[in-house]
Amino acid sequence: MKFDTDLRESGVTRKVKLLLAEDDEINQEIVRSLIAMRGDADLVVVGDGRAALEQAMVQKFDLMIFDRQMPHLTGDRVIRYLRAAQTVNSGTPMILFTASVEHSTVGDGLHGLADMILPKPIRADEFFAALDRLVFSL
Repeated sequence: MKFDTDLRESGVTRKVKLLLAEDDEINQEIVRSLIAMRGDADLVVVGDGRAALEQAMVQKFDLMIFDRQMPHLTGDRVIRYLRAAQTVNSGTPMILFTASVEHSTVGDGLHGLADMILPKPIRADEFFAALDRLVFSL
Protein backbone atom coordinates (compact mmCIF):
# COMPACT_ATOMS: atom_id res chain seq x y z
CA MET A 1 0.00 0.00 0.00
CA LYS A 2 1.33 3.41 -0.93
CA PHE A 3 1.21 6.46 1.30
CA ASP A 4 -1.24 8.19 -1.01
CA THR A 5 -4.46 8.26 0.95
CA ASP A 6 -7.93 8.47 -0.47
CA LEU A 7 -9.80 11.41 0.99
CA ARG A 8 -13.20 9.79 0.68
CA GLU A 9 -15.30 12.89 1.20
CA SER A 10 -13.56 14.88 -1.54
CA GLY A 11 -12.33 12.13 -3.84
CA VAL A 12 -8.87 13.75 -3.82
CA THR A 13 -5.68 11.77 -3.33
CA ARG A 14 -2.77 13.30 -1.42
CA LYS A 15 0.48 12.29 0.20
CA VAL A 16 0.57 11.46 3.88
CA LYS A 17 2.51 14.04 5.89
CA LEU A 18 4.70 12.64 8.68
CA LEU A 19 6.84 14.24 11.37
CA LEU A 20 9.80 12.30 12.76
CA ALA A 21 11.51 13.73 15.84
CA GLU A 22 14.59 11.59 16.43
CA ASP A 23 18.06 12.71 17.52
CA ASP A 24 19.87 9.54 16.40
CA GLU A 25 20.94 9.83 12.75
CA ILE A 26 20.95 6.06 12.24
CA ASN A 27 17.34 5.80 13.41
CA GLN A 28 16.46 8.74 11.15
CA GLU A 29 17.89 6.83 8.19
CA ILE A 30 16.07 3.64 9.17
CA VAL A 31 12.74 5.45 9.21
CA ARG A 32 13.52 7.23 5.93
CA SER A 33 14.30 3.85 4.34
CA LEU A 34 11.13 2.25 5.68
CA ILE A 35 9.03 5.16 4.44
CA ALA A 36 10.68 4.88 1.02
CA MET A 37 9.76 1.19 0.89
CA ARG A 38 6.08 2.05 1.32
CA GLY A 39 5.86 4.83 -1.23
CA ASP A 40 5.75 8.57 -1.43
CA ALA A 41 5.25 10.56 1.74
CA ASP A 42 6.18 14.00 2.92
CA LEU A 43 8.55 13.30 5.81
CA VAL A 44 9.76 16.15 8.00
CA VAL A 45 12.72 15.11 10.17
CA VAL A 46 13.93 17.08 13.20
CA GLY A 47 16.60 16.18 15.73
CA ASP A 48 15.25 17.44 19.04
CA GLY A 49 12.08 18.04 21.00
CA ARG A 50 12.08 21.81 20.68
CA ALA A 51 12.27 21.62 16.87
CA ALA A 52 9.51 18.98 16.90
CA LEU A 53 7.23 21.24 18.91
CA GLU A 54 7.95 24.17 16.60
CA GLN A 55 7.04 22.10 13.52
CA ALA A 56 3.92 20.66 15.14
CA MET A 57 2.68 24.14 16.03
CA VAL A 58 2.77 25.41 12.43
CA GLN A 59 2.05 22.37 10.22
CA LYS A 60 -0.71 19.78 10.24
CA PHE A 61 0.59 16.20 10.14
CA ASP A 62 -1.17 12.88 9.52
CA LEU A 63 1.17 11.09 11.94
CA MET A 64 3.88 12.24 14.32
CA ILE A 65 6.67 10.02 15.63
CA PHE A 66 8.75 11.05 18.64
CA ASP A 67 11.80 9.55 20.29
CA ARG A 68 11.23 9.42 24.02
CA GLN A 69 14.72 10.70 24.93
CA MET A 70 15.72 13.76 22.89
CA PRO A 71 17.63 16.95 23.62
CA HIS A 72 15.74 20.03 24.88
CA LEU A 73 12.34 18.32 25.32
CA THR A 74 11.58 14.63 25.63
CA GLY A 75 9.12 13.05 23.24
CA ASP A 76 6.57 12.40 25.96
CA ARG A 77 6.71 16.06 27.07
CA VAL A 78 6.14 17.22 23.48
CA ILE A 79 3.15 14.88 23.17
CA ARG A 80 1.70 16.06 26.51
CA TYR A 81 1.98 19.66 25.40
CA LEU A 82 0.42 19.06 21.99
CA ARG A 83 -2.49 17.11 23.46
CA ALA A 84 -3.19 19.68 26.20
CA ALA A 85 -2.71 22.87 24.17
CA GLN A 86 -5.45 22.14 21.62
CA THR A 87 -3.09 22.65 18.71
CA VAL A 88 -3.74 21.79 15.07
CA ASN A 89 -2.18 18.40 15.88
CA SER A 90 -3.94 17.69 19.21
CA GLY A 91 -5.86 14.80 17.66
CA THR A 92 -3.12 13.62 15.32
CA PRO A 93 -1.99 10.02 15.88
CA MET A 94 1.36 9.90 17.68
CA ILE A 95 3.95 7.15 18.08
CA LEU A 96 6.59 7.17 20.79
CA PHE A 97 9.87 5.34 20.14
CA THR A 98 11.68 4.17 23.25
CA ALA A 99 14.70 2.03 24.00
CA SER A 100 13.23 1.10 27.38
CA VAL A 101 9.99 -0.69 26.54
CA GLU A 102 9.12 -2.98 29.39
CA HIS A 103 5.81 -3.98 30.84
CA SER A 104 6.25 -1.19 33.39
CA THR A 105 6.81 1.40 30.65
CA VAL A 106 3.43 0.69 29.13
CA GLY A 107 1.78 1.27 32.49
CA ASP A 108 3.60 4.44 33.52
CA GLY A 109 1.22 6.85 31.84
CA LEU A 110 2.82 6.75 28.42
CA HIS A 111 0.36 4.23 27.04
CA GLY A 112 -2.54 6.64 27.38
CA LEU A 113 -0.46 9.50 26.02
CA ALA A 114 0.85 8.15 22.72
CA ASP A 115 -1.35 6.15 20.37
CA MET A 116 1.39 3.53 20.13
CA ILE A 117 4.71 2.88 21.82
CA LEU A 118 7.31 1.13 19.68
CA PRO A 119 10.54 -0.31 21.01
CA LYS A 120 14.00 0.34 19.67
CA PRO A 121 15.69 -1.04 17.75
CA ILE A 122 13.07 -0.22 15.14
CA ARG A 123 11.61 -3.31 13.48
CA ALA A 124 10.06 -2.99 10.04
CA ASP A 125 7.10 -5.27 10.79
CA GLU A 126 6.14 -3.33 13.94
CA PHE A 127 6.62 0.01 12.21
CA PHE A 128 4.48 -0.96 9.21
CA ALA A 129 1.77 -2.41 11.50
CA ALA A 130 1.67 0.91 13.38
CA LEU A 131 1.36 2.86 10.13
CA ASP A 132 -1.42 0.59 8.93
CA ARG A 133 -3.31 0.96 12.20
CA LEU A 134 -2.87 4.70 12.72
CA VAL A 135 -2.83 6.11 9.20
CA PHE A 136 -4.51 3.65 6.88
CA SER A 137 -7.32 2.29 9.04
CA LEU A 138 -9.45 5.42 8.62
